[in-house]
Amino acid sequence: MILVLATLAVSSLALAVDPHANDGVPGGDAAAREEAARAEGAQQKADAQQDTKDAKGRKGVLDGLTLRPVGLLQLWGTVYDFDENAQADATGYGDPEDDPGVKVKRARLGVRADWGELRLGLVGGAGARYDAFSEDERDFSLYEASLGWEHVAGGCRLGVDAGVIELPFSADAMIGSGELTFEERGLAAEHIADDRGTGIVGRAGSKGGGITGTLGVFNSGFDPFGDDNLGKTLVFRVDGKLGKRNTNVLWDVKKDRDGVGVGLGAAGLYTADVATTTMGATGDVVLRAGPVTAFGEGTFANIKPGATDVASPEVTDPTTQVGVTGELNVALGRFQPAARVSWLSDSALGSWTDVLGGVIVHVGTPDMADVVRIGAGYVLRLESDPVQNDTVRLWVQAKI
Repeated sequence: MILVLATLAVSSLALAVDPHANDGVPGGDAAAREEAARAEGAQQKADAQQDTKDAKGRKGVLDGLTLRPVGLLQLWGTVYDFDENAQADATGYGDPEDDPGVKVKRARLGVRADWGELRLGLVGGAGARYDAFSEDERDFSLYEASLGWEHVAGGCRLGVDAGVIELPFSADAMIGSGELTFEERGLAAEHIADDRGTGIVGRAGSKGGGITGTLGVFNSGFDPFGDDNLGKTLVFRVDGKLGKRNTNVLWDVKKDRDGVGVGLGAAGLYTADVATTTMGATGDVVLRAGPVTAFGEGTFANIKPGATDVASPEVTDPTTQVGVTGELNVALGRFQPAARVSWLSDSALGSWTDVLGGVIVHVGTPDMADVVRIGAGYVLRLESDPVQNDTVRLWVQAKI
């Protein structure tokens, strides 16, 4: 009897300790484990659904975001330069003083993004100076750092851009570096006004771009990270367009060359700097008819010294600058013969004229015909001093 009771006690203790003792017995722990497994599966499913929902949410936030990489490399090769003075080249406006050799004209790298009505641009750049009178650009720095907004309501288009952006004054200067026919601008666009600045612009115009007005306020000095003086540049520009052709570029390697496009523009500028004041005006026209594109621009500026006890002025006497640039090119398949005349007169220093003629070849597939461009040209320089200073030049450009 005692042995039987002891056996029952040991069995009961074993059942209490062993969690699997009732496996296979209806109503035992197996049912509990099945319930737990079902609960765990339900939780995993819920977690998966939440992950999917979160992913869709994140995707929804990025819907409409378009990224456009920016990459540009321009190389110049000077085949021959008539001024080969061993000690010092005679120089003037427009002359970069290049002896035979190769140089990097420009390099750009960055990204632009469109996200609904918002625009973002972040591009760095460096390059060779324009001529002996221009500033060096060898340090890689901000070329563009902008945030913009554009809204279309009915037939009207409104927009605002701020940061390091283009100065809406000279049409020649507003053409992108990668869109220039000869990879350089005329004398007036380079020296009468800046092509970029740090500030804010607002624009309003018709939806189709028929007419647009732009008003901007910029720091008088190009410093992206602050302004330590009261100098400011005010600029106002009006653009008009007739026809369907794009008048913002001076070439077209595609086959849609039918029709006519006419672009007209005018702008005014006033800069109250620390030691000088500048008033300027410009007017331009672009005509595109079939394979032919013609461009002309005239620019004027008057610079006066002011508070000379505060800082050294750029000029010691009132100085007038006048510039005229004209260009004509013909798109013949992938070839583009072109010629440009650029003239600048400075009342203090004299006048200079550059005549540049050449042929550009667009390389690539039909859908990407402007990824690479190769050109060759001759630069005729008619300077104040009778110095033979012409140049034979080659150039190549790769752009994305």
